[in-house]
Amino acid sequence: MMKPKWFTMPVLRKLLNGIGLLLVGLGGVCLTSCQSKNVNFLKQDAIQLAPPRIIVDSSLFNQSATLHVRLDEADAELRYTLDGNPVTTNATLYTEPVVLDKTTPIRVKAFHPKFTASEEQELTVRKLERDISQATVKVTPDPHANYPGEGAKSLHDGLKGTTNFRQGKYWLGFQSEQITVTMGFKEDTPIQKLILGTLRDQGSWIFVPHSITVGSNGIEVGSVVLDESTKEGPKELRFIDIPIEKEINQEITITINSLSEIPEWHPGKGTLPWFFIDEIMVE
Repeated sequence: MMKPKWFTMPVLRKLLNGIGLLLVGLGGVCLTSCQSKNVNFLKQDAIQLAPPRIIVDSSLFNQSATLHVRLDEADAELRYTLDGNPVTTNATLYTEPVVLDKTTPIRVKAFHPKFTASEEQELTVRKLERDISQATVKVTPDPHANYPGEGAKSLHDGLKGTTNFRQGKYWLGFQSEQITVTMGFKEDTPIQKLILGTLRDQGSWIFVPHSITVGSNGIEVGSVVLDESTKEGPKELRFIDIPIEKEINQEITITINSLSEIPEWHPGKGTLPWFFIDEIMVE
């Protein structure tokens, strides 16, 4: 059989000189080249596990929520804590779905005998302690036309959005310096804490607000300043807790102050950020 005219030894040598060989052995992964005698080994424990997935049927619930943890990796151990403490090799081993009946900070991590442990994943699920579905709610200004949710009723319907803010009609999105929410109750309502369900997705220019104040009958009864609002952070569902000093209120006014502009480190620096909210809860 005749060789193709292009198949000559110089051409073959040129091809081989530019190709690296990947050798997988018992001791690890060996990367070398045809011209080099140096051998570098990538040890198995230098390979980090992918993080496990936290799956709950609802991150807001009235009675209970069920937690599932998933990772498709043979021999991996999934461990978790439900008290806010970091996950270690001594944390509870996940073997079956877990039923949660109270507000719970979930932290999970994957371990493997041959690989480096995964990064820790976190999610807080919250039990709705009070039913405020009958409250009257007014929001000023109106949310942006692209992210109207179901209007003001979205803020007290007990339904939680996901980090995919374009999916469903859960999120109210604003690009305003200040948002005011007024909530009225049929009778004096004891409130010790107000919780806002918000979203941080800085890649989509969505930031947590700079500060939030709560007033009742013209008197400030609670406030919080969020120093983290200017710092880089992961995409996440974010519950913001605001302690309330006066316990009995028939009407409250929540004033949400956005960042005046996106910080210098962000591609959108100098422009007004977005603020997203999907639920307001009281305890």
